[in-house]
Amino acid sequence: MIFSEVVHWLFKCLKGGSAALSPRVHRGKMAGVLEKSYIEICGFERESVLRFRQITLNLGVGLHFGGVKYADSAGGFSYEDSGKLLSVTSNRFIHWSTSGDTVQFVEQSLDTNLLNNAVRLHIPNCLLLPGGVCIQETLNNIIILIVTSQSVHRLVLPHPTRMYRSDFVTELQMQSIFTDIGKLNLSEPAHSYVLPFAQAAPACAPSTSATWISHQGEAVFALASPSGGITAVTLPAHDQDGTVSIQELKQSSMMQRLAGWMPTAIRGDQSIPDLAISLAVHQLEDDTFIFTLCQDHKLRMWSFKHQMCLLVTDMLEYMPAGRGEVKASPALAHKLRLFFSSSTGLCLAIYLAVPKRSQFCVLQLVASENNRYSLDHISTLFTTQETLVDFVLTASDIWAVWLDNDDQTVVKYISFEHSTTGMWNQVFVQPSPEEEVHVGEDQDPRIYKRGTERYSDLSWEELKKEVTVTVENELQGSVTEYEFCQEDYRLLQVEFWSKFYACCLQYQDVLSTPLALHISPATAMVCVLRKGFVSFLLPCFAVDHLYLSSDEYLFSEEETPIAEDSNLSRDVLQLVQCLRMVSESLPEDMAYEMDKALEDLLSPEKVSEKVLEGLLASDNGNVIQDILNKLQDISNPTVAINTLLRELDLEADAETDTRPTGQSLRVRISLSQLYGSSVAASLICQAVCQTAMTRTLLCRDLLILQQLYLRNGDNVSGAQLLQLQQDLIPRCSSLLCSYHLLKQMSLTLSSSVPLDILNADLQHLSVLELSDSSTPTSMLNPQTVVELFYQNVARKAIMSQILSQQDVEGSQAMLHWPQMISSVLTLLCQFLWPSNASFLFPECLMVNCQYAQLQEYVRLVGPWCQVNVGSYRFVLGHCYLASGEGQKALQCFQEAAAEVDKEEFLMKLTGSDEEAATSTAPRLLYYNKVLRLLEDIGLPELVINLATLAISEAANDERSQAALWTRIFKHHLDLGHNSQAYEALTQNPDSSRQLDCLRQLVVVLCERAQLRDLVQFSFVNLHDEVAGTVMFEYGMRLGREVRTLRGLQKQVNCYLAALNCLRLVHPDYAWIVQPSSGAAYERPGTSPKRNYDGEFAANPVSQQIDILELKDLEKEYALARSRLTLAQQDPSSAAIAGGASSQEMVALLVQTGLFDTALTLCQTFNLSLTPVFEGLTFKCIKLQYKGDQDQTEVWNWLAANQLPTVITTKESRSVKILITMNSALSLPKLNFSPQRDR
Repeated sequence: MIFSEVVHWLFKCLKGGSAALSPRVHRGKMAGVLEKSYIEICGFERESVLRFRQITLNLGVGLHFGGVKYADSAGGFSYEDSGKLLSVTSNRFIHWSTSGDTVQFVEQSLDTNLLNNAVRLHIPNCLLLPGGVCIQETLNNIIILIVTSQSVHRLVLPHPTRMYRSDFVTELQMQSIFTDIGKLNLSEPAHSYVLPFAQAAPACAPSTSATWISHQGEAVFALASPSGGITAVTLPAHDQDGTVSIQELKQSSMMQRLAGWMPTAIRGDQSIPDLAISLAVHQLEDDTFIFTLCQDHKLRMWSFKHQMCLLVTDMLEYMPAGRGEVKASPALAHKLRLFFSSSTGLCLAIYLAVPKRSQFCVLQLVASENNRYSLDHISTLFTTQETLVDFVLTASDIWAVWLDNDDQTVVKYISFEHSTTGMWNQVFVQPSPEEEVHVGEDQDPRIYKRGTERYSDLSWEELKKEVTVTVENELQGSVTEYEFCQEDYRLLQVEFWSKFYACCLQYQDVLSTPLALHISPATAMVCVLRKGFVSFLLPCFAVDHLYLSSDEYLFSEEETPIAEDSNLSRDVLQLVQCLRMVSESLPEDMAYEMDKALEDLLSPEKVSEKVLEGLLASDNGNVIQDILNKLQDISNPTVAINTLLRELDLEADAETDTRPTGQSLRVRISLSQLYGSSVAASLICQAVCQTAMTRTLLCRDLLILQQLYLRNGDNVSGAQLLQLQQDLIPRCSSLLCSYHLLKQMSLTLSSSVPLDILNADLQHLSVLELSDSSTPTSMLNPQTVVELFYQNVARKAIMSQILSQQDVEGSQAMLHWPQMISSVLTLLCQFLWPSNASFLFPECLMVNCQYAQLQEYVRLVGPWCQVNVGSYRFVLGHCYLASGEGQKALQCFQEAAAEVDKEEFLMKLTGSDEEAATSTAPRLLYYNKVLRLLEDIGLPELVINLATLAISEAANDERSQAALWTRIFKHHLDLGHNSQAYEALTQNPDSSRQLDCLRQLVVVLCERAQLRDLVQFSFVNLHDEVAGTVMFEYGMRLGREVRTLRGLQKQVNCYLAALNCLRLVHPDYAWIVQPSSGAAYERPGTSPKRNYDGEFAANPVSQQIDILELKDLEKEYALARSRLTLAQQDPSSAAIAGGASSQEMVALLVQTGLFDTALTLCQTFNLSLTPVFEGLTFKCIKLQYKGDQDQTEVWNWLAANQLPTVITTKESRSVKILITMNSALSLPKLNFSPQRDR
């Protein structure tokens, strides 16, 4: 990549990073009346440069060498329904620019992002004419008409309403009308036509043009013939067959025909009188009027229907003086514009370009009988500007854009009916950046930062790398010596990086050249169309207007609407003039010192006092004395200062409810999209930045001026001095810090967070249950944090507030740009204002994982802001958690606890604003949330520390104390702090929780084989529970979780130990507490205390307590013993026997032949003996039929039954006789096989 290419690329990517946000303005070029002053904001998107789709239309025509060259031009089109909220075309427009034989179109929307919205059409050798592009709207189509030096074109595209079934559109992105333009065959006759008369010679090419769509759907192109007159080319309707017609509008009067026929040498001039230099058309009823402003300074009106000239007016008649001098030279730069409305009719504005005496004439067309027309003069407006670029006529105003003698853009407008002074209202346009950059000896030439503005952030990694490599390669290529000192190398770096910066400025100068103005009739939105981008004009707020305007525009107290009293208005004007004098007298180094003080969190009051001392010491021009003299004219300075401070303070109760009430789904969806595109977000947030920059300077100058009052305030009383010291100066200092904070956040870029990290952080944040927090969305790259906040949180709340009181569906909610954008900016600044109760901005940064930016925000706001102090400490603590600084986080969380019941964010965090939470202290609810967060992140040490602190807050809440002690016990035990875990166990006031912890302690220590620690604990008042309860529960868990032969053996031993413990204590205390089986107990093979992840399960909300006595435990032992006996006899049955009930065990034992054990189990649980006898009888009968091969099995089950030791009753003896008889019959004849009865 060569040097020039990387410069161009860099500028295109970074456009808007410096000059676009600069607060500096050109003094002496400011607006007049407050209500009519505007400020220019560049509509840059930080995403990337627009990707234009290239379309080439080759008509096979040759290039006219030596022919006329046309200047670059531009224009715009707004949809008819762009001002309606419930429309698919709301806030949607198209702008275009031409250069040579190329025209590029861009469709943009302030509500939604448009896809495939940029196209570049190249027509080789066909130069685009001035006014050669026109866009018109029909019910079904958008029709683009194009005129070149050798051809005319018509592009028919679908209307946005036809691309979607209805206006009810919910997509975040929409397709542009240019999406399918590549499918058109533009070379077809329906789309293109080569002008036959333009092929002969360059002189035959038209000079200007105007186009329109007739009522029959025909495309008509009016071309200004170089020989005078007008040539009209008509293409048939695009959906109809037909041929192209060419008509020539000729002069109608005899004198005009004579003048047209007479050679120019005889007439004594070299110009063509009726050569049109500006064209405009208007369709009226069944005819179309073509207005031409010609070289002879005359305005002509032609009827296209009748092909005749209906009106000729000499515009020089409207000049007050010097007509003869002007008439002697042909008109070359006059311009004509039209405006029509049903109330005013058709109005014309003509700009007469006369050196030093240029003027605008506004005329109204008046019709009389017999097709006779005349022009009524409405107004004549004068201007001293020299080079008019473009102007627009509206119902009440003329807007114009000029280039001054320094090629700087000047935008002004004026009311042509109600301007009594004739003074134009000027827009505060964006200035060019400094031509030179001073690089200090301690600075790296590669990093350019203006003051404290962090524009280095705009150079993201790939761009910085590419630029650095390119410039360094240029530097290395210029070096001829192999060795030179470091200072020489640094000077070379400064030289080449300065060259690079100069190249960027050249590109900026070219791309910033204004080409046209565009005003949306539906929304009154004004745009300046420049060569490389589009800028928007926003209304200027009152206080900004006063500070930016120069003295010549503020000539009376009527210009100060922020004060109703005339004396106060006069004082405010004088005060503002003094502020400007302070600003102009402040050297750059002192201004930088003030900025640096704000960045370093120094006291603005002390630094301003130091700066004032420097101004007094260096006041060679007696500027300070002039300021003091001016201050003498202020009758009541403290009231004037207080008025300004009141206007600067944005403290208000900003509503945060984002739910529009009483509105339909359709309206709510439209509101959710309003001003939601990336263009609108960038535009609005740049306006916030611009406002913050301007007001930072105003507060700085006001603070210095108040220090001057304290030092030399001769006209200030003692009470006023006291008010300055104790009230006004501290308030001004706070406002200065607030606006500096807004400026820094508007310039701070958001970070791109990897998806895995984002998901992990969001999972942690979900513990806080901030239900109103928005889910992060995809971000531009790069995007400022203010844009991130606007897109994700603020916009929805703002739009809901603006339109909540309007009958949206009844009035169609016309979107008037000046009013809407002013309201949006005001509300957004209030949401960002640190002294307001709303905490949405820091919360948004936290939710979107912008931790570095949030830390910087809290750092800047910390020393002086007294609102949301606890909330700031909480979010800072969360930032520390994200960076792994746990102890700092814990300190912040502790500090935030003091404000938990006072601040809205902390109340929402804890849920203490809900009725269900009134029974628990807010601070305990807060601690619980933080503890859950720390547990989710995995910081047990911090959990222990914070829980220990929280216990002191729960002195009167035994339930909370128990929960906290349980938490402390759990984490100590997990960390292996056995002694601390035991200590926490003993401190737990809830006996149930204490027993749960005790069981857990014993089980865990047994599992870890830490028996030495277990026996060393004193277990005061817990011996019985340790031995009995714990061993019994251990046995129960073994039976449910470890269903093997070894597990059953351990279970029997545990039950024996528990029996032994209960037999050792007094019979009155021979019982234990057993929790009832919950859901976890009912799942075979699972732990009742742990979940699937191995973590301790949450304690049930309520538990049923069962009391087990000695006899109950004996039954459990008998059942466990029978299970073990069965498993020993048949190991494969261990898993089944582990969960079998007593009745099920009897059946299993009988089936296995363990009649002795089955009989014992029946006697223990009082079960019927019938299954045992039936089983035994069946065995005996079956035994008679078994062969020799079954004798071993018989001996096995007979050996397992020790009947003499068990049988004590008569029935039992009969069983013994039965078994003995069978044994006697079987033993003598081992091979005996009995015969079946026949």
